[in-house]
Amino acid sequence: MNELKQNYINKGKNYIPRTQHLDKQGHAKFVNHLILTSSPYLLQHAHNPVNWYEFSDEAFDKAKHENKPIFISIGYATCHWCHVMEKESFDNIEVATFLNQYFIAIKVDREIRPDIDNTYMNVSQLLNGSGGWPLNTILLPNGKAFFAGTYFPKKKLLDILAQVQNLWENKADVLNKQANKISQTLNQSKAISNQILNDNIIIKSIEGILNDFDEFEGGFGQAPKFPHESTLLLLINEQRRNPSENKLNAIITTLDTMASGGLYDVIGGGFHRYSTDNSWLVPHFEKMLYNQAQISLVYTRAYTLTKKPLYKRISKKTLDYTLREMQDTNNGFFSATDADSQNEEGIFFIWSIDELSSIFNQQELEQLKQWFDLSSNTNFKKGHIIRFKNINNISQKDNKIINILLDKLYQIRNKRLSPLTDNKILLSWNALMVQSLLEAGETFNEGKYTKLGINLANYLHTHFNKNNQLYRVSIDSKIGTLALFEDYAYLSNAYLSVFDQTNDKKWLDRAITLVNVMNEQFWDKKYHGFNINHNTKYLTTNQKEGFDGAIPSTNAIAYKVLTKLNSRIHVDDFKQQATQLLNSFAKQINQNPSNYTSFILGINNQLNGEINPIQTIYNGHIRTHSRFHNNQLLINLQLQPLWHINSNKPLQDSLIATKIININTNYWTINHVIYPQGELINLNFSKEKISIYRDKIQIQVILTNNTKQYHPPTLQLTLQGCNNKACLTPKTITIQPN
Repeated sequence: MNELKQNYINKGKNYIPRTQHLDKQGHAKFVNHLILTSSPYLLQHAHNPVNWYEFSDEAFDKAKHENKPIFISIGYATCHWCHVMEKESFDNIEVATFLNQYFIAIKVDREIRPDIDNTYMNVSQLLNGSGGWPLNTILLPNGKAFFAGTYFPKKKLLDILAQVQNLWENKADVLNKQANKISQTLNQSKAISNQILNDNIIIKSIEGILNDFDEFEGGFGQAPKFPHESTLLLLINEQRRNPSENKLNAIITTLDTMASGGLYDVIGGGFHRYSTDNSWLVPHFEKMLYNQAQISLVYTRAYTLTKKPLYKRISKKTLDYTLREMQDTNNGFFSATDADSQNEEGIFFIWSIDELSSIFNQQELEQLKQWFDLSSNTNFKKGHIIRFKNINNISQKDNKIINILLDKLYQIRNKRLSPLTDNKILLSWNALMVQSLLEAGETFNEGKYTKLGINLANYLHTHFNKNNQLYRVSIDSKIGTLALFEDYAYLSNAYLSVFDQTNDKKWLDRAITLVNVMNEQFWDKKYHGFNINHNTKYLTTNQKEGFDGAIPSTNAIAYKVLTKLNSRIHVDDFKQQATQLLNSFAKQINQNPSNYTSFILGINNQLNGEINPIQTIYNGHIRTHSRFHNNQLLINLQLQPLWHINSNKPLQDSLIATKIININTNYWTINHVIYPQGELINLNFSKEKISIYRDKIQIQVILTNNTKQYHPPTLQLTLQGCNNKACLTPKTITIQPN
């Protein structure tokens, strides 16, 4: 215990213990083992009277030695209901006394150990049909769970603990039987799938999504509503391939309503985690890094689909918020900000009419009321949530005035007591930001985002690697916790995004290295697919994530990585593994394809080609980069040394000409195509000179839009790659620029 107290003293004078149990000098009366950690969430409980342990050998050995059940509580630092349960139960002497006497208590930060969270969330789903946080589970000393639930009020929690204690003392065989049954049921899911995907799986997935679409308020399903970014990314991808009014309506209705305010912070930018109501007005006010990364990507791609200025604004505002308020000085991004401040949820984000009247003069107040709904519809607790009346009625001129009003509110709001920032820098969540920044830079032609994306990738590569080990977490520049499968999958995908953007081979090599280690550590050689973690000590199941949750399915991202690698360097091992991975989830995907949207998106790209302004052909020997602006499409081709393609006029009938055709004639007309002048050379396989392109060339296409409603132009580029010895099979790729 002296070690715990010394660690408390070492925190220094600025450290504020989070507890109601203080002595006259303001010092915490209780210190438990969580004082030894750096996790912000665990430190929130370090001064509870509960004798908390981390998930560790020490805790499990103590449970076995004392023959006590284990009580595990899982949450995260910015979780509102975790705060509620901490205050009313875990900081309560009565609850703590009971737990300390009859249980071994363990606290887990789900963001640091999602593998532990996933294991016991599956138990909750099995027993209750639902889950959430805080997640509270009770296990045998060997790690097998027999009970799980979420938030419990103090009285309910004490009742549950008393019942379990009574059973433990008198009917332990009942608990053992329950735990073994749960473990057996969950482990049955490891069996290999013998199915293959249905031929119409993409259509079925889209149908399932649209059947769940809320036509009035947007989004999918009923409250609580989550952004479901993976679903939106699939819809946008499929809309670009096969346009339809119902898909477009689902995309636009959802994005417009989410952007109107409530879920979206119109004053500071950025999105809250989810909405408690159907109309996206009242959120749980925490902001997660993974939401900012994914939603900005959604709005960026929606802009390429529609060229709607609102979507460009929302994407940039979201990224700028993240860069301004969530970025560490070393380039990494913090994991989240809290919903609570001043011990109240959302108080930082709401405004009373009296306060607004004191901030603005009469003219400004009238302007505010003109564009924002300040009626009783937007009431929350003691004030209003700022929300647009009709976000689509705002002109560019209006935006200038609105920006002045919102900036004034932002400056005032910054003087309030800010919500807690969880300063963990998580490798996987930061990797999501890399792609979002790079795509924003490409789409909006803003180099700052591109540079920041590359800088972030470099930081992740250098900071989280130590002694040939990859780590998951950085707090105060100190890394810890070995990386999980999630980190490898997301980071390798980020590296490929940088490679595509820069054409710098070191990023491709880094991705391949990561995948090789990922295969060694996490690949299930018997049943295929990737396990969440290779260290399963005390975890009686090792699950594989296939469906999309708050973040994309890790196995789906790995599938994308394997197929991308195959298209860029053509390694049969990667292609075969991608097929095995997909087949291992085929049964689940066939049963409910709308829950596996990241897999479906990967399948769509594999079958029909990636929708990407940057594409690689002939195993990476030829690279195309398309840019579209003011109805002018520029297609830049870069060929590796000793490679060439036939020119637009190759001179010989047997050679395939490089040619552009328009396949979207309903919306666009090609006015003119300017091909470069071919270079006449002699090659071994031809007695006559042939006309070729090599090194770097550019094709310019002038287009006319035939409709008022924007649709991305879709063209096909046909070319034939050759080296000095022979010409290969011609390729036709789809060009659909951002």
